[in-house]
Amino acid sequence: MAELIGTSDKEGAIEMFDRALKKYKYSKKVWSAFIGFRLICGDYNEAKSLLSRSLLSLSRHKHCEVIQRYALGEFEVGSPDRARVVFESLLSSYPQRIDLWHVYIDKEIKLKDFDKARALFDRLITLKTTSHNLKSIFKKFLNFEMNYGNASSQEIVKQRAREYVASLLQSN
Repeated sequence: MAELIGTSDKEGAIEMFDRALKKYKYSKKVWSAFIGFRLICGDYNEAKSLLSRSLLSLSRHKHCEVIQRYALGEFEVGSPDRARVVFESLLSSYPQRIDLWHVYIDKEIKLKDFDKARALFDRLITLKTTSHNLKSIFKKFLNFEMNYGNASSQEIVKQRAREYVASLLQSN
């Protein structure tokens, strides 16, 4: 399937994907590949309608991954604004999925939209999650500030981490 994406035979690739979907309509890989192909071709409306169709065919536990792959495709070849809307929707549905937050933040950093990445980190550190998760989040946030921020922004992250640790000690 991946070989057809690079060819100029778009209609042949679409037929091949349609046949694959008839045979493997419950496969998140086939749906994701077809959606990605449509995004690469610039058929954004078709990709969005395929996403809707895929959610009707796939079992509920596969929805998050397919939607995430669609959003990543939008970030890569489509519109970052559309991708942000999809990620925000995902985060409202799955707020405790730390992996989604990390992927979203990484994409914002890759686009060099550091203010949006900071805002996401700020939202992320306020989530109710395990201390282990928060430790890794603060570590990633500090690393981000060391690479793209300044001394004062690094100090702000360190202070927030100290406040979090203090709140843990007070609750015990």
